[in-house]
This record gives sequence, C-alpha cells and structure tokens, in this order.
Amino acid sequence: MAYLDPELMGTFRGKMMNPRYFHQVYGILCKKRCEDLRDYNRCCGMIDELSNCLGVPVTPCQKENAAKWLMECGVDPQNGYHRRRMWNMYM
Repeated sequence: MAYLDPELMGTFRGKMMNPRYFHQVYGILCKKRCEDLRDYNRCCGMIDELSNCLGVPVTPCQKENAAKWLMECGVDPQNGYHRRRMWNMYM
C-alpha cells in the first residue's frame, strides 16, 4: 500500500495555504482528469508540477509513493464533490 510522507505533505500543505501559491496549485489540480490520476506517469508529472510551483524538492522515492497513493484514491478532479474531498485529503 502506498503512503504519503508526513513531513513532505506538511511542507506542501503549508505552502498550498499561502495565497501566493493557492491559485496556481488549484489550477494545476483542476486541469487534471480522472484518467490522469489513474496513470502513473501523469501522476508523477502532476507531482513534478506541484513541486516546481511550490519550490519543494521531492525525492524519487517520495514521488513514487505519492503517485501510487494518488492512483489508489480514485479522485476525479473534474467532479466538484471530489475536488472538495481532494482538498480535504491534502489540507
């Protein structure tokens, strides 16, 4: 079972709540589709986008675990209910 690195997610969470980054992060997440979050390479691409946007380095191991975790969540970012659920997972 995949897991999220608590320290990494704490760093991401703190930066995502900053108004300077919030809209950029929200834009990245909302551009994704359900199919994107079911594909390993697309999940890794989104993690890279978020990492670059927030200036948070992510190790290959952290990225792999986060991508697998996202794939297991079954979130559809185009669905409003799922978007709120996704933000609750991250926040």
